[in-house]
This record gives sequence, structure tokens and C-alpha cells, in this order.
Amino acid sequence: MAYRVLSRRYRPKVFEDLLGQPHVTRTLSNAIAEDRIGHAYLFTGPRGVGKTTAARLLAKALNCSKGPTVTPCNNCSSCLEIDESRSMDVYEIDGASNTGVDNIREIKNNVQYPPSRDRYKIYIIDEVHMLSQGAFNALLKTLEEPPEHVIFIFATTEPQKVPLTIQSRCQRFDFRKLRNSMILQSIAAIADKEGITIDDESKLHLWQGRLTQEVTIQKGLSKSSFHLFAIFICSACRWTSL
Repeated sequence: MAYRVLSRRYRPKVFEDLLGQPHVTRTLSNAIAEDRIGHAYLFTGPRGVGKTTAARLLAKALNCSKGPTVTPCNNCSSCLEIDESRSMDVYEIDGASNTGVDNIREIKNNVQYPPSRDRYKIYIIDEVHMLSQGAFNALLKTLEEPPEHVIFIFATTEPQKVPLTIQSRCQRFDFRKLRNSMILQSIAAIADKEGITIDDESKLHLWQGRLTQEVTIQKGLSKSSFHLFAIFICSACRWTSL
């Protein structure tokens, strides 16, 4: 079996696996259970708190072959393709590199067509605040009268840069930073699964919040090198502490 990086192996598969955002997962789960699904969502918060992950989880919950469901099966073609970022009906767009009016016009031209196979055609636009004013204006009409089969999920670290006309047409969810203790508990669980021993120095570094340094972990990682492992996990999983 081909090697998979840790950030992919331990990526949340269902809402209850999402770390530190119970107010978000509970509200989204209730909306799905009660069939009150919005046409546009705005996920805000600092880097590394699970905004894009939550967007993918929502996409799976809505397009799972057994859905819409709070607990996607993670075995059907829709779930697997979303996990691997190759779904034909879930579009992940980087707002930082697709900022222009022409990029949004392409979306507007495509939303009129039904999904290729799944229940919804879902657009996940990361760093949406990077869109130009003209792009936002072009997107506004589609948000006002979206086709029933289209759902937009926007993610941003700077919600104040998103025009109020866009925000007012979205359901907004503010993601919180993760507590160091929460990150430590999760890393300890991953380390246990990977057969790596946690030492006191590593715990101290984690509690001090030194979680953003990026390191390269070679294949022969020593079991005494948990500090490097911990920093790598936090960077790979994009966890951000208080």
C-alpha cells in the first residue's frame, strides 16, 4: 500500500472528528438532520482551525449516496472522491489565485447545469476575501438567486474584507482557535497509534504553543524525536493554538 502523509491519514472523516468546533458541527448537523440546508455558508477564523476541512465534511454529508446525512458513509464513490479532491461535483477554488471577474463568470456559466452525478454541485472558495470587488459584484446575483442544486461554501481568515452584501446572503460560522491542551491530547493519540513515545520536553514545547515551525520528517524517525514529530503534525494538520 502506498505511503500516505499523516495529515491525510488523520484528516477528520465525520463532523464529530473535527477538533474544537462543537458549535459549528452541532449547528450544521442539526440543519442537515432537519433538512434546512442553506445555499451559501461563510466559514471564518484564523489559519489552521478547520474551515476547509469542515467545508469538505459538509460536502460529503450532502453528497453521500446515503445522504444527506450527518454521518457520511466514507465508502461510496462520492465520499471517496471528495476525500481525494477529485469529485466532479465539488469544486475547490483558491480565491487568492482566482481573483478576477472572468473566474467568477466561469462559475456563473457552470452553475446553471445540474451536477454530473451527485445531489449538489458544491463550490468551496478558500480565502474568498482575496476576490476583487468586480468578482464579488459578479458573484452577488448568483448568491441572490442560486439554482436549487448549487451550494457555496466560502472560507476566509479576514471576514472584514468580504463585502456585507455577500455576508448577508450567507450563513456565517466563526471558528475558534484551538487550546494547546486540546492539541496535545490529539497529538498524543496520534503518537500512540504511530508507536512514538512522548517525552516531557515535547509536552513543554506544546504547552508553550510552539506549533508552527515546519520540519521535514525522514523515514527513519527516532522514537525519541517526538518534539519534531509533534511540530510536524501541527503543521501538516494546520492546527493553530491559542
